[in-house]
Amino acid sequence: MSFFILGELLSVNNGPVENTHQNNRQVPIHGIRDTWITKVNSLFKSKGLNDDMWDDLEEALILSDVGPSVTLSLLDKVRAQVRLESVQEPNTAFEILKAEVAKILISGKELAEVIKTFDPSANRCPIVILFVGVNGVGKTTTLAKMAHMYVSSGNKVIIGAADTFRAAAIEQIKTLGEKLEVTVIAHSEGSDPSAVVFDTIEAAKARKIDVALIDTAGRMHNSINLMDELHKMSRVVSKTGLEPAKIMLVLDATTGQNGLQQASSFLGSIGCDGIVLSKLDSSSKGGVILSVYSEFNVPVLYIGTGESLNDLEVFSPNRFTKDLFTETC
Repeated sequence: MSFFILGELLSVNNGPVENTHQNNRQVPIHGIRDTWITKVNSLFKSKGLNDDMWDDLEEALILSDVGPSVTLSLLDKVRAQVRLESVQEPNTAFEILKAEVAKILISGKELAEVIKTFDPSANRCPIVILFVGVNGVGKTTTLAKMAHMYVSSGNKVIIGAADTFRAAAIEQIKTLGEKLEVTVIAHSEGSDPSAVVFDTIEAAKARKIDVALIDTAGRMHNSINLMDELHKMSRVVSKTGLEPAKIMLVLDATTGQNGLQQASSFLGSIGCDGIVLSKLDSSSKGGVILSVYSEFNVPVLYIGTGESLNDLEVFSPNRFTKDLFTETC
């Protein structure tokens, strides 16, 4: 497949393959691990399986943005298994916890199948992706990173600057387009975002572009008018005869449970095909990933781990679970 990210996904889930792309990094996410699982590890090493240990574990998970409901459900399952197997050793209980975390992360839609739907070679081109989310989550930066991924895999990309509310947003996406050597379709500040979408698609068709990435304005999930605007942009795509637009929801991993409320509202209003967790580096607690997987039947497809164009990785549940429970040297 031309979209090499699928190859990376299969390699981390099913075994090693030859690495031929500079973006195919398999670097443990140390910052996330250190802020969360180090404390959990220490609990199982320093305490017996008593009420104090379980209480401390519950507190550690909640403080790491796992969320109260997910934490209680997770611990109920672990403790039930511990009782069923008459487990006495903390290390054995820890293995049960790891297994339950893994079950959460592999539930829901098959990740490989979802990733395929973002591959231009498997769709009627151009494939159109709308990047949505609230203000400040990193939509534009995430779009640029995905543009870089597509371009690096040999696809032709065009960008639509549909965030017309701010002149600075238009200039930012133009600058990123120049850096990526990708055409940006932009109108003046205050123009109709749907008109930008239409012109971007028409330009993509004329130039035989593979992927059209659409930057949208940040909007609060409870803003009816702005959410209606997203629906309008999506309808514009459908009226051009293309496949329905892919909706990529960008969430800021540092916002914790607030991010889940935003996701819930976006999914209820417009739906989405995949989630990108941005800013998932040393400033993030990381537990929000478990809550996202527990609450929604939409997979985390990518994680942003830094500021550079290369700092976007396919999210591998198997690798994440392994990294999560590995002590830092």
